[in-house]
Amino acid sequence: MTLLLTFPSEAPYRIDQVTTNPEAMLALAIGQLLLAACMGWLGRRWWWLAAGLVALSTVFFTLANWGTSDITRFSHYLAIDPRVVLDEPLWIAAAPLISAMPYRLASLHGVVAGGYALVPLLLSRATQRPRWGGLWALLVLWSPLLRNFLQNGVTRQALATVLITPLLLRVAGWCQIGWGWVAAAVAGSALAHNSLPITTTLALVPVLTRPGLVQNTSRRTIFLASLLVLLSIGIALSQPGVIEKLSNYLFEANYFNTYGLRKAVFGLELAALVAVVLTIWRARLTPAAMAADHDARTLLAYSLLLGLIQLSMATGILAPILSRCLDPLGLFWMLSLMVWTARQGCAWTLLPALAVVGESFIDDRILRLEDCIGGDQFMCLPDRWPWQVEW
Repeated sequence: MTLLLTFPSEAPYRIDQVTTNPEAMLALAIGQLLLAACMGWLGRRWWWLAAGLVALSTVFFTLANWGTSDITRFSHYLAIDPRVVLDEPLWIAAAPLISAMPYRLASLHGVVAGGYALVPLLLSRATQRPRWGGLWALLVLWSPLLRNFLQNGVTRQALATVLITPLLLRVAGWCQIGWGWVAAAVAGSALAHNSLPITTTLALVPVLTRPGLVQNTSRRTIFLASLLVLLSIGIALSQPGVIEKLSNYLFEANYFNTYGLRKAVFGLELAALVAVVLTIWRARLTPAAMAADHDARTLLAYSLLLGLIQLSMATGILAPILSRCLDPLGLFWMLSLMVWTARQGCAWTLLPALAVVGESFIDDRILRLEDCIGGDQFMCLPDRWPWQVEW
């Protein structure tokens, strides 16, 4: 295709050097599924299979996000003047490094997607259910609840959210990560995006569902953890334009995404409800037993919050800002569902949810041909090797 001499001033931005290849992307998706399935039978090669799944997921989402608006626009300006499109000092400082990567920001987005695969993989090891790790990873990567993050090239907020997950895993009691690593992850999240106050609040929900956590933790640890969170929030809010953006979302903006109201999301929620009912039946759980189980309380809390986000989208009340919580909340909700079913010995109940997610992702996202010239779309791939791209 003919290359443009000037970069477009408004969307669509990716109108050249782009193509479609659903067959190749379907092959990559099938490869992910095969690696995930093999993890249930080839235990001795688990780490190799996990590494292969993360690597293949990285390649998949690198290519698939090449044509999205943010990836295209940021990749162009990162090498010219990143301050035109970015406010965060971290991203401005990292601009030369990102510009040196093949496919620039698309490659970094692929790495972030690989991080989303890594979280459920490590969680499956922590809960002693490694055979389910690969399928859990696909449940996250292909989820319609994470469509905005992983399929729209929202790299910065996606990175900030995946970096906050160590805090969630620690306070929820799912994985005993050292507080030093948690502190480093929270600080990284604060530098990655100004959404830290929201994501931190959502990640700390298990503190309310585990009252024993505060009682069994020393005052010094609570003080240091609180100081870390407050400092990180201060760093996030001190970045340029944050208060202005927050005011815009609360009082001026009218646009918001409605991904949470799509049929694929309701299908996933219905499959999750089936998993809950099957788990209660199979494990013979009573209301009293569930009320005493902090994992069940955590799942209930995230389910209620997810319902509130969807209600906000349906009514438009505070939707411009609350809609931005859908992806992190969707991630935390899925992780809580995985842990609860696994600890009840019913990890298999999530197979229908994976079938729903897989059918939606493959049929609606991979096999549906996009207009890659008339708009910036997911699954619009680069039509040349990285060294042949003209920026």
